[in-house]
Amino acid sequence: MVFVSFNNNIRGEMCMIHKKLIFLDLEAGDKQEVISRLADELLAAGKVRGTYKQAVLAREETYPTGLPLGEYNIAMPHTFAEHVIEPVIAVARLKEPVDFLEMGTKDVHLPVSLVLMMAISNPQEQVGLLRRILRLFADEDVLREVMTSETVDGMYEALAGLNG
Repeated sequence: MVFVSFNNNIRGEMCMIHKKLIFLDLEAGDKQEVISRLADELLAAGKVRGTYKQAVLAREETYPTGLPLGEYNIAMPHTFAEHVIEPVIAVARLKEPVDFLEMGTKDVHLPVSLVLMMAISNPQEQVGLLRRILRLFADEDVLREVMTSETVDGMYEALAGLNG
């Protein structure tokens, strides 16, 4: 895995996407395993507190985060700011889709292929970040590029619109 500084970018904006936290073709049996593995990576990177993983797992059960986006479905698990040290997004393109519930439902299951696990330290930033994600993926070509990228660098470039 390539290490990239977690500092601000050259324009002074906070970088939310880091190459070290992008995982291509992650293998996981279910959403709990995906969330656990990404939470462990965020903890190892010093971005979240030890309470983060359990808080995300619990929140996902109450407030599902799956989103249907046409050809691919994504999920954006997250939790409250008190579990976050520094804002960042861990990204996993899954080798095989796993089942998430659709946002706003209790019984609509989605096979999710891309997980963007958000660590947000300022609750006021959450809505803006969600808008940026949805705006980025409204372009089906961007989503397709993310889903077919063969390298971390390629996926990072496709997701660069989430920085700043």
